[in-house]
Amino acid sequence: MNKRKFLTISDRELFFLSWPIFIEMFLRVVIGNINVWMISHYSEPAVAAVGAANQLLNLTVFIYGFITVGTQIIIAQLIGAKQKEKIPTVINSALFGALVIGLFISLMFLFFAGPLLRFMNLDQELISIGDGYLRIFGGSLFISAITATIIAVMRSHGFTQPALLVPMCASILAVIGNYVALYSPFGLPHLGVDGLAASSVFGNTIGLLIACYLLKKHIGFSILSVRIRNISMEFVKKILAYGLPSSGESLSYQGAQVVVTMIVASLGSSVLVAKSYVTAISQFVYLIASSLSQGNQIMIGRNVGAGEFSRARARGMRTMKIGVVASVSICIVTWIFIEPIMGIFTTNVEVIAIAKGVFFVEIFLECARAINMILVGALNASGDVKFPLICSLLVLWVISLPFSYSLAIFFKFGLIGVWIAYAIDEGLRSIFMIIRWRSGVWKNKAVVHKDDTKETAATL
Repeated sequence: MNKRKFLTISDRELFFLSWPIFIEMFLRVVIGNINVWMISHYSEPAVAAVGAANQLLNLTVFIYGFITVGTQIIIAQLIGAKQKEKIPTVINSALFGALVIGLFISLMFLFFAGPLLRFMNLDQELISIGDGYLRIFGGSLFISAITATIIAVMRSHGFTQPALLVPMCASILAVIGNYVALYSPFGLPHLGVDGLAASSVFGNTIGLLIACYLLKKHIGFSILSVRIRNISMEFVKKILAYGLPSSGESLSYQGAQVVVTMIVASLGSSVLVAKSYVTAISQFVYLIASSLSQGNQIMIGRNVGAGEFSRARARGMRTMKIGVVASVSICIVTWIFIEPIMGIFTTNVEVIAIAKGVFFVEIFLECARAINMILVGALNASGDVKFPLICSLLVLWVISLPFSYSLAIFFKFGLIGVWIAYAIDEGLRSIFMIIRWRSGVWKNKAVVHKDDTKETAATL
């Protein structure tokens, strides 16, 4: 009876934390798909160019993401260990780190957009379309880095609902701007693909201002109070120690996606366009698992900080089961209706046929991906950040990418071959994650514990 009550209460907290994250991610995916739809009616080569550029932009999210991930792990465990007085120092250090990393990334895109697109194996037409987009959007990523860090701080404190306001406003403004850029209503100038980037920059800037306001209102920390002298190198080291490996797992995955895009680009523009559409649609499928993973991560971080390991272990396994059922159910429905769904984006029969085959494989892929998302997040929250990274590096780069090339090019399976390789990769890693979580090794990896002495805590 007590166990049943615990699970019910725990599930309610999980959904309370996760549903705003789901709405936020849903909005991002909807906006992304609206953008793809708008661009597809503007120019299919533009779809391929923007899709390839977004692969690079998505990769950088995980470069500055180690700041947000490390910050979230440390703050969640400090809250669980009842050491909240140290949190302002963590926030100050994290925001300064996000600014530095964000500026570095922005400068890279400002000066090297063209070479980066050439590296993606795109033809000259696509490079000329994507160069300005990548330069404008990429040059503003320091704004995204600071905003993401503030949102991570809000989520760690359980303020997932107020944090939803940031992406909501940014997304709505971006869609309006995209419409203006592509369709020039009321006689406004035609801005094309470069206008898409400009509208996103505007939306993200407003989002940052809202995030700063929320940080002050709910956490009591003013962005204007960030000072270099208040940076704690001990906290910076902890953020790096826990953020780099855990974000590195996602970075490794996105890096592999860039290589896969290069492989797909060699198969022709139709296949590359099909990949852009399939990727856009598949993001809907794993939304629930991804949002559950982040809500679960907050809960487990607090449980581990409080030394409640049994509760953390049970929570992780139960969330995993919920995520698998949700992801597979949605994926099956998507596969059944994939032809009318694809019809929203394109009338190209070849592209629709490719997508139908790919989404059958997607059913098996999403089952394993849900396990990985949730258990990797759980391991990261506990401080066990190196194991997921090692698994990702080994499986992705030693098994998945060679399989992608062999199945797509040598065996001529095309995009379906790439998705089979994805499924193999996710399947192998999901087995490793289940074994690791059930082993309990992660119990010894915590950043802080509730019974830490002040002297121990001070060494953070």
